Amino acid sequence: MGKNISKASKDDAQRSKRLLVKKVLWSLWVVCKVLWQLVKKVLWSLWVVCKVLWQLAKKVLPAFGLLGVCVTIWIVVTPRVFVYTSVALDPANPVLTMFVVRNEGYLAIRDVKFESAIKYITLPDGTRAEAAVPFDNRFFDPNQVARVIDPGEEWSEKLPFSGKKNYWFKKADIAVKLSYRPYKWRPSCVRKELHRFETRQGKDGQWHWFPQPINK
Repeated sequence: MGKNISKASKDDAQRSKRLLVKKVLWSLWVVCKVLWQLVKKVLWSLWVVCKVLWQLAKKVLPAFGLLGVCVTIWIVVTPRVFVYTSVALDPANPVLTMFVVRNEGYLAIRDVKFESAIKYITLPDGTRAEAAVPFDNRFFDPNQVARVIDPGEEWSEKLPFSGKKNYWFKKADIAVKLSYRPYKWRPSCVRKELHRFETRQGKDGQWHWFPQPINK
């Protein structure tokens, strides 16, 4: 009798374990099913988003490509010409300072004319000559023309009125006027630029040119 009771107890315990295992497995299956449904929804949403983005990209990318081509062409054809001062041939006379025209663009510039205009100049005796309209005047030497300045090349010139005998001034506010043809295939296109410079005297007595904004 005791043996039968013990055997029945063991059977009940095993049955309970099996039921527990079944419940656990069922719960895991339900959880996995719910997770799989959630994953499918997420994947479907991602697929829809990617599809929309791809359709948008097919429409937008050509526009960006065209914009990139336009920007590249603009960068290539836009002239970049700089003017700066170089060696002072006479430290006491700023008139005899070399000015450099440098072509930093991608295309050569042609028929470059180097002119100058003044806002005011002060002569050694203190006389001040001032233009009625700033830079609305013109000093030009016909020999100061560069036929071609290729990309990366420089052209050095003195101020046009420096060739006059005994021409001397100290404090001055002048502008270098450049005119040139930026495009070989458009001879009628002429670009004009104004580069302003003003003198300052150093402690050693030497005069120096400093670039200034046009509308200062």
